[in-house]
Amino acid sequence: MNRYSLDADVITRLLKKHPANVPFVERFREKISRNASFVICPVVFYEIRRELVFKSAMAQLAAFERLIEAMTWRDFNAAIWERASNLWSLLRSRGRSHNDADVLIAAHALEFDAILVTGNADHFRETGARLEDWSS
Repeated sequence: MNRYSLDADVITRLLKKHPANVPFVERFREKISRNASFVICPVVFYEIRRELVFKSAMAQLAAFERLIEAMTWRDFNAAIWERASNLWSLLRSRGRSHNDADVLIAAHALEFDAILVTGNADHFRETGARLEDWSS
């Protein structure tokens, strides 16, 4: 059974009713039908929720909360913080500047052996995280 962690861009596509987002919804349903599990990274939770609250998007906020209920919450622990700081340092030594949020999201996925689903693969390049892009 595969475990997945969804990046903020993918969750946004799951929440917005738009024809271009149908492939994401179909892939999500397919994974659920195959008994895949999903973990939610607290950083992604924060990124999505803060925007929905700011925009007063109550219907999307309710849908987001229902989506999160179907996922397993995994807090950051010392191992993830250590992994993230080591990863950031490694990337920096290679001349790659990474957004702290992306490093934390990658470290979280790595710690819980989750496939990170994102449309922003470049954000996670060289992190070692297993990536999937559901846009194709």
